[in-house]
Amino acid sequence: MQQIKPNFQTSVSKLRDMAVALLEEVVADLDEKWGGGEISASAYDTAWVAMVRNPHNPNELAFSQSFNWLLEYQAIDGGWGNGLFSYRILPTLAALLALLKAPERTEKTCIATERAKAFLYTAFDQWSYEQNKDASPSYEILITLILMPNLLTEVKKQGVEFEFLGKSELQHDAQKFLVHASELIFNDEPFFIHFLEAFATSVDFKSLKKLQAAYGGYGCSPSATAAVLIYGSEWDDAAANWLTHLSNRAFDGVKGAMPCFYPVDCWEVACVLYNLATGGFDLKHDFPQQLLQKLLSWLQLSLTSQGVGMSLLGGIPNDAHCTSLVVLVLNKLGLKVPVDCLLYFERSDYFACFDKGNWPAFHSYILAALLSFPSIERSPLSAKIAKLVDILYFTKDDEGFWTYDSNINPFYGTALAVRSLSMHEEPIVKNNLKTTIKWVLSTQSDVDGGWGCSNYSTLEETAYALSILQSVSDLIEPFDYQVYREAIHRGVDYILQHLDEFYPDYNVFLPKFSLGKELHTYKRIVFSVLIGVLYHFTNMDWSDYSHG
Repeated sequence: MQQIKPNFQTSVSKLRDMAVALLEEVVADLDEKWGGGEISASAYDTAWVAMVRNPHNPNELAFSQSFNWLLEYQAIDGGWGNGLFSYRILPTLAALLALLKAPERTEKTCIATERAKAFLYTAFDQWSYEQNKDASPSYEILITLILMPNLLTEVKKQGVEFEFLGKSELQHDAQKFLVHASELIFNDEPFFIHFLEAFATSVDFKSLKKLQAAYGGYGCSPSATAAVLIYGSEWDDAAANWLTHLSNRAFDGVKGAMPCFYPVDCWEVACVLYNLATGGFDLKHDFPQQLLQKLLSWLQLSLTSQGVGMSLLGGIPNDAHCTSLVVLVLNKLGLKVPVDCLLYFERSDYFACFDKGNWPAFHSYILAALLSFPSIERSPLSAKIAKLVDILYFTKDDEGFWTYDSNINPFYGTALAVRSLSMHEEPIVKNNLKTTIKWVLSTQSDVDGGWGCSNYSTLEETAYALSILQSVSDLIEPFDYQVYREAIHRGVDYILQHLDEFYPDYNVFLPKFSLGKELHTYKRIVFSVLIGVLYHFTNMDWSDYSHG
């Protein structure tokens, strides 16, 4: 007789212990001066920091450990970064610029330079601005427009020039955009301070001082902050001290490595708690109250009438995504949260990402946050909720999945959309998710039971695929019970087979899916998704799915 409940080789108590250990790690990382959060190292930002010279001796590097990191972590093919050529061009261009500007031309530096040039010649032969402009997410094109032209110009000054299809068009589009964006830094959209290195030769740094965070950084960005030290007329001790702190923090375990965003404490705390709660953990009772209270206090301090940013300590403007997740978590704990901090991002027919400007948000976060309010408070929001549902379904691919502008993993964007839509009380809203179920089931690997948008499965994509199936369990038709159970069983087994490689040291290689100046990942957030789905399916009542 076939067993009803799959025999997952884990236990509720073990998963709870792992979740507690994760929360303890998150709390230990929260610093009132520097913020916190775990994020992967970025070759792009490390390269910019590696270009900063010692103010007392211009022939010496101020951050030699960052330069050494570049030499140590150049890939076999000569590039830096992760993913396809198109995602590795920017970090490799920045690293090449750092090598070309190095004060000492050692043999090792010269060899690394030639290998980087060879990589980029090959990469640009396969890259076209026109094709990528049409095919890439708008956020990716935004990054290309802002950052690539300046790097190409700076590298050309060092005697190296690259050609590619659409280069003149890119330079033309970028010139128009950058003039507009440089004005926005001081006016409506100070988010562009995050990209300061692209404007560094044409801005007045003294006028930017008001946008410097209390911890010394600019725009939560090591590369932007490095630009202040490279191009500014005066040395900025606070900026240098922040970069020194980051260098010593050792991202990915190596001193000198820099992240592409930092600090990211509010984002990490909210995401981790949300993922654990989604998996079925009771935030009020499953974790030590003293531990939970420290996390909640951090979120409560961060929440303002104009939303929440990536960090309690600021750096870039508040955004709808962080605000929505903080609201979700606080609502799950029954804490009083004003809805105005979400409505602050509302425009006439959509919600904006940032508190100023009109960049659209990914609406699933906001829908989930609005649906998390008690029914009596949610009733006046019905029109807004309906608008968000319509936007989400309008942006769904015909195959059943969603894409998210700043993440190239379709399982991530789909999981966020499905989680929020499945919270809706109207059956007709959830019934429209049936095509998504088919898409998830059809994309599972026949080889190992995992999921992956490339030719191999990954822990992160498998976790989000399982999270989707978790959210739609009430939509499974009786004749699909066996398929549903088997898909989950194989997916969970895939995670369990590889989890020891990842935890507790996060040593396993994680493909990077989050878009920024370079692809990056948040390891603790990924781990919280893994624990959440394992906890849910270990606890799940399988009796409803016992008949195939």
